[in-house]
Amino acid sequence: MTENNCPYCHFDEYDIIDKNEFGAILPEHHPLSKGHSVIIPVRHISSFFDISDKERKSLQSLLELARNELKMRHQPEGFHIAFNDGKVFDEDAAEHFHIHIIPRYKNQSLKLDKRWGILADQ
Repeated sequence: MTENNCPYCHFDEYDIIDKNEFGAILPEHHPLSKGHSVIIPVRHISSFFDISDKERKSLQSLLELARNELKMRHQPEGFHIAFNDGKVFDEDAAEHFHIHIIPRYKNQSLKLDKRWGILADQ
């Protein structure tokens, strides 16, 4: 996948939940729970280990903003925060680094899917 067809390089400005100079918070298009969002760097980069210190701090700030907003809007019990690094799974967006923040709710199990290397029971 190139920057030209990357879903995280070409998103609708109306989808932005919040942003700063180096990153943005977007709703996850295939959410695992109510409020599931992703934090992305503006620059097309595939690995957490290749982002700059400024980008890392920026993404950390956006992650905290996302958590605070989700706590106010949806009152989750907690969060599952994760990212994949590199093209390990068949996720289309794996070539643009992104952090998932997935709200967790009482009495609601989190069912990870193929994006996380998990196959559903046959």
